[in-house]
Amino acid sequence: MRNSNIRWVILLGALSILSIIAMQSYWLIHKWDQESKSFDQTTSIALLKVATEMAVLNKSTLPAGEVIKRITPNYYIVNFNDVIDANVLEYLLLKEFGSLANYTDFEYAIYDCASEDMVYGNHCNLIEADKPTRSEGKLPKYDEFTYYFGVKFPSRHIDLRTNAGLTWFLSLLAAITITFFSYAIWVIFNQRRYSEMQRDFINNMTHEFKTPLTSIQLSSDFLSKQPAIQSDVRLNRYTELIRTQYQRLNIQVEKLLNVARLESGEFGLKRETVDMHELLEEVLETKGAESGIEGHTFITEYKAMHSITSCDRTHIASVISNLIDNAVKYSTPSTPITISTKSDQYTIEVSISDEGMGISPAHQKHLFRKFYRVPSGNIHDIKGFGLGLHYVKTILEMHGGDIGVVSELGKGSTFTIKLPIKTK
Repeated sequence: MRNSNIRWVILLGALSILSIIAMQSYWLIHKWDQESKSFDQTTSIALLKVATEMAVLNKSTLPAGEVIKRITPNYYIVNFNDVIDANVLEYLLLKEFGSLANYTDFEYAIYDCASEDMVYGNHCNLIEADKPTRSEGKLPKYDEFTYYFGVKFPSRHIDLRTNAGLTWFLSLLAAITITFFSYAIWVIFNQRRYSEMQRDFINNMTHEFKTPLTSIQLSSDFLSKQPAIQSDVRLNRYTELIRTQYQRLNIQVEKLLNVARLESGEFGLKRETVDMHELLEEVLETKGAESGIEGHTFITEYKAMHSITSCDRTHIASVISNLIDNAVKYSTPSTPITISTKSDQYTIEVSISDEGMGISPAHQKHLFRKFYRVPSGNIHDIKGFGLGLHYVKTILEMHGGDIGVVSELGKGSTFTIKLPIKTK
């Protein structure tokens, strides 16, 4: 993976995680704020109704100042300025909170001026009135009022703990996400390092091969022209064998070099105007001179009305050569190889068909992966590195084209490449 791609992955991943954390924090704060405001408003209104009804029963008036005072999120003080009857207070509290939703229980206490202490009243359960309840203990005093009572909602503590638990859970989820993201980045960097090591190895290996290959080519060409070699059938056959094996090895080394160039990012296309029909004839003429092609019959069916395209002549020729090599490798000389073309107003299609062994559907979707070869058990009669089709697909995609395959076991394969035509 290239450095720019890695930077984009890290940046997008970091932004995604930060967005999740920001949305989570906003949602939690907003949700708790809304719940808190709603609870405070509903409770204050209910307590004010209780205080008003008690004032009417006592034939008194409520204080002119603040009546309801929120001490904590679940504890309220009600300023009354008159004697408070515990039984009346409990009845009114049960009536008001019993008619409201989301109120499960409460406890109350009344301030005693004589003892200067809060006299605990009762713990009332609104859901199951007969169920025994346990006191939370003394309710705290409030020094600014003289006559007042306090109401506490113990279940509100549970709500707070629930929200806190949810916060911790989401925080843990965010931490796990960050951990997995960090691990993914670590894996990416490791894969990148291995990929660079692999690419360096391939580059070094192929470049080291080029020098002895050139020497073998020059030597075989020189030997094949010597009269003593030409007159000796056995020596001539050995010389031809050297030349044939040189060609095979050179083709594989070139494939490795091409793939290494593609992955290095230093690969550029040299586009020119090309007639695909002429290019196909050139490739066939060149292939005819190669060893291993003898005996194979090529049928050409050029039906494309528009055959002019803008492409890198060398690499598109290599693409076609690779596909012809595959057709030759996977078919017998007794079956023909058909090369056909057709076009529409946007693209030209070149199809190379053979009547060989074919490819099963399970393997077709992996054909264009680097180093992938269709398994053939322990039989290694078909050579190669699994780079040809990967190179073909990559080159075509760089040209804005594509490749597809239609194949059936025992009936052969058809590889079809598509390239944009050149419009005037």
